[in-house]
Formats: sequence, structure tokens, C-alpha cells
Amino acid sequence: CANARARERAMLPAMRPAVALARGRAGRSSRAAAASAVRGLSTLGLAPAPTSRPDVATQRPDVLVVGGGVIGCSTAYHLALQGASVTVVDTRGVGASQSSKSWGFCRQQGRDLRELELMQEAMRRWRGIEEELGFSVGWQNAGNLALCDTEKRYNQFKTWMPMAAKYGLDTEMLDEKGVKDLFPSLAGKWLGGVWTASDGTADPLSATNAFARAAELRGANFRLFAPQVKELVVEDGSVTGIRLADGSVMSAGMTVVAAGAWTSEVLGNVFTLPQLRVRATAAQTERLTDLGEDFAGFPAIGVWAPRCSFRKRVDGTMTIADGGYAEEHDFEVYASTRFGWKYLPGYLKNPINVNIVHDITHRRDPNPNPKRIDQAVSTFEKMFPTMPQLRIKETWAGHIDMTPDMVPVIDCAGGLPKGLVVSTGYSGHGLGIAPAAGRLTADLALAGGRRPAEAEAFRADRFSEKLFFSPESVF
Repeated sequence: CANARARERAMLPAMRPAVALARGRAGRSSRAAAASAVRGLSTLGLAPAPTSRPDVATQRPDVLVVGGGVIGCSTAYHLALQGASVTVVDTRGVGASQSSKSWGFCRQQGRDLRELELMQEAMRRWRGIEEELGFSVGWQNAGNLALCDTEKRYNQFKTWMPMAAKYGLDTEMLDEKGVKDLFPSLAGKWLGGVWTASDGTADPLSATNAFARAAELRGANFRLFAPQVKELVVEDGSVTGIRLADGSVMSAGMTVVAAGAWTSEVLGNVFTLPQLRVRATAAQTERLTDLGEDFAGFPAIGVWAPRCSFRKRVDGTMTIADGGYAEEHDFEVYASTRFGWKYLPGYLKNPINVNIVHDITHRRDPNPNPKRIDQAVSTFEKMFPTMPQLRIKETWAGHIDMTPDMVPVIDCAGGLPKGLVVSTGYSGHGLGIAPAAGRLTADLALAGGRRPAEAEAFRADRFSEKLFFSPESVF
């Protein structure tokens, strides 16, 4: 087994440093080209899931990563690139929770300015990530479009344009003709939309598996389907590892908690982090061309419209959701009552449904809400009335790890104990930023408790500095 891994490692493409990979900027200015083609579709195969090795529980790696989602696996990959020994532990499989269930958008437009530079780095990485990792991630550099049907929405989106210009993005404010140039079959009255040609989409599970397998081939170990993490182990004020529900302890030089919606529970009494679960529902259609040949030239652009979001996948199917129109918070007596008030400004701006009876368990995903998919499909068919009717192949739901300001926590200092790095709260945007966020998280784990300047915006203790937080992202 070790010899086989060594042979695979020897066949890997030569690696360039992450910083070098992030240099430069590729973009497009032709909307017509974006509507009709996708650059650089991969001919590489999909990554297999990594091998679970329960025997690594007794080892003491340099870094222990709690969480096998896209952030945890990207972190493990970047740690392995730098020669660190790393073990990833998860109670389920790689990408089993929300990391495999997002819309698949990788976008710069509309981001909170605090995370925009990190997102720009991630986008530069996405364009070469398949060559870098050696596996397909379903990457399509087809752009991202946010449609506007009201003056309020249009004016809100216009506020993004000075920010886009400041950061050198290729974002454009389109009129109705512009959006219908991108989607000739689009019907109805539209004021226009925000268009960023350099954005793209990826397949969430394929990307997570690719990071995981690339990490494994470079020496990382995985312990999957492990007992639930009971608590962090703290000795003399420093985190030295984790204790599992069966009483066993896994020790490490540094511990990274990247457990998504479970992070605040893993942290326990070590650090209080305001975090709520938002249940998101999405679906996959049957192959579009099987539904009708009119779909043959349908663009692969990621689209966010009122009550509908969608992207055409590389396999010819479509991921579709209701655009976050009816997001749901699963009420929890402790978290919802203790932290919910911090989210009030965001709730007032974007109302959310509260499920009094929650659907939260470590053992499976939450149940999807079929009414939300019915809404999305109905809206799509009103937008494209001449296209064949959609047929749903699969519906799913996952829990988004939401912070009060919808900006992640990536930190190793402040009120956090020594030996601990926290990387969580990506608020539904984790996939797109994962290449850069994993790099930054790995850097923090190897920094010996020193927080670099680029991580200041993601401090964990910022939530203790004021009472209420309002998301500053435009979208």
C-alpha cells in the first residue's frame, strides 16, 4: 500500500508554490464568447475518496485537522505541500456534509470587501487547480450573472460597481439587452444584471475529493467515520488534540477546527463562537439534452435570479435552488437563544424562516424542503418558457455555517488558546474561496500562534466588540 502511494506520488505533476500559482489574472471581456463556450474543460478523471486509516489515531502529527469538508481538505493539502505531517478526522466521509451540497458558484462579485482579496487569489488558483491537483473538479470559467427585476435590486447591485473597479474586477452592469445576449431564450422583463466574466463554477464534491486525494498522495492521512468529537484536549492552557466520544484521544502539535456547522460545538467551553445553522436545499436535474435538444447550447454561466439560482454542470445536468429566497434556520435552544440576537440586522434585511422543530444530527443530512425546489423549477420555467420542462433527479439539503456578518473566522490568536486554529463560518461561500482559505489556514497552523496581517479581518474575537452585526456583502 505504501509502495503504491509512492508510485502515485512520483507520477504527480511538478508543483509550483501556491503564491506563484496565484500570480497574474486571467479574464474575459466578450459576453458573446462566454455565452457560447467554456474555456479549458478538463480531460482529467475524478479523484477517488481517500482511504480511511483508523490506525493513525495513535500517531502524533504536526497538525490535526478536524473536518473533512472542502476547507479542511484544502488546508490538509496546503500543509502537506509545505512538508507538514497532517491527519484529517471526520465523523462521516470526505465532503459528506454541506461541502458537497452547495450551488457550486465560485464568484468574486458581490463579496464582502474583507474577503475579496482572498477570493481573488482563489479565483486565480481555480483556473489552474485541475492541473495543480491532478484531478477534475468540474471547473467551468463561464462567468457569474446576478439578474435584476426591480429598481431596488438593480440599485443595490449598482453599489458594487465602484468596489469592483477599485479591486480591478471585470464586473459589468448590464441592461436587459446585455443579459439577453448571454441568454437568448430568457423571457420576461429584466432591468439588467451584474456580470463578471472571470467568475466560474465547480462541482463541490469533486473539488473536495480532489483536495483530499492530492493531500493524501503527498503524505496526509485520513481517519473517517470516527466517533464524534467530544471535546478539545487542553493542557497548561494549550490545545494538544481532541477527545472522541469513545474516550480515545488524538494528539497533535497543532489542531485545526474546520468542522463547518459543528465548529462551535467542537470548540465547547474553550472558545465561544456565535454560529447558527441555516438549512439550504438544492437539487440536480436530469441531463438537459435528454429533456430536449433545445438545451444543447444552454450556457454554463452561474445565475442568481430572484427565487431561482442555477448552473449547468459539466455532465450536462443542472444544479438548481431557490436563490436563497426561503432560507431556513433550524432552531436550537442553546445556540439560537444565545446568539440569535446578534443576527437581527441581517434578519431584518433578509428575512429567514425559523424551523421550531429542528433536523440536526451527526448521522445524516437534514431533510430537503421540496417546496423550495418546486419554487425554483417554476421560476426557471417562467424565465425560459420555450425550453423543455425540467425533471429533478435528486434533491438534498445541508447546513450552512453562518456567522453574524457572513464573513469567515480564520484565526489562531486573540482569545483562542495556543495550539488551536479555527477556520469556519464561510456562510455558504466556502467552495469558491477554498483554495486561498485553505492556504491561509495552513499558514496559520505553521505560524506558531502568530496572526499575519492578511488574517486580521477574520479574527474570531471581533464578535465580542459590538452587539449587532449586519452583513456588508452586496449579494
